[in-house]
Amino acid sequence: MTILEKNIQALLSGVNEPLGNKLLNFIQNKTCSRFNIDENLNIYDKTHNVFMYENLEEELNFFYQSILEKTPRYPFVCIYGIGNALLIKNLAKHYKHLFVFESEIELFILALSTIDLSEELCSGKIYLVDIEEERVDIQLLILFDMKDMFEYLSLYEMFVNNSFYKQFCEKTWCETDEFCKKNIEIVIRDSGLNSNLSFQSYFHFLQNIPSMLESIPFQRILSQRKNKFDNAIVVSAGPSLAKQLPLLKACQDKAVIFCADGALSMLEKEGIVPDYVTNLDFTDLAMKFFQNKENKTSLNILSCATHPNVAHSL
Repeated sequence: MTILEKNIQALLSGVNEPLGNKLLNFIQNKTCSRFNIDENLNIYDKTHNVFMYENLEEELNFFYQSILEKTPRYPFVCIYGIGNALLIKNLAKHYKHLFVFESEIELFILALSTIDLSEELCSGKIYLVDIEEERVDIQLLILFDMKDMFEYLSLYEMFVNNSFYKQFCEKTWCETDEFCKKNIEIVIRDSGLNSNLSFQSYFHFLQNIPSMLESIPFQRILSQRKNKFDNAIVVSAGPSLAKQLPLLKACQDKAVIFCADGALSMLEKEGIVPDYVTNLDFTDLAMKFFQNKENKTSLNILSCATHPNVAHSL
């Protein structure tokens, strides 16, 4: 199996099937007409009649050091341009996630024919983003909303792979940067936060650390209780809930009940005891939901950014 085949197989394993299929279709029906790569791994652009790297070793080292110096202990980094993939391969060991944005299918082909990234692709350490993909916005929303990404989105910055991209791809690079920022704003907005509150959410997280250390780890709950129930009922607060309470009370022993904090008081009035009560509120207004809480059997599951007053009241 060639290096390219290994990389495509990694993409098709569920990592990025649209890109994997696009590359597979390209090698079956087309050949690289604009770019080619020599034995020194330098890429020649026939459109502009230039090599991608004037001095391959010096340029790789410069951008490698420059990016590392600007991102100390960052969990992720975003880079525009795959280049010959050497920089990507070398940087990947320093980050939990490395997102690589590229618009040229031929450069994907050449880079993935030269450097084996299959292990990094399968593990999620490297994610290749084809900005020409029709549903790239959905891909980014999913990526930026990952559990180990959301809390660090304020660190976002788009770096560039080399001088070639700065000179000949500046417009696309800047457009991609703006596109990413817009998607980050959507992720934050949909989470009930805005850019002005992002630092406050980190402050809440830090204040909640002692409570988290003293409480049951969420992952332990998942591992111990996963697949233990055949039926689950999710209860949210709303005007139609009152009509459903008699039915819910009748079948509460036949299902595990997840309850939003806003619906807790209504359930308790009917003698319904939820198994889990969830809270994602940024403010401490949610404390009212837990006033006069009588039952001690429900498990309260709070967001790491829940207002500390809510956590302390429980």
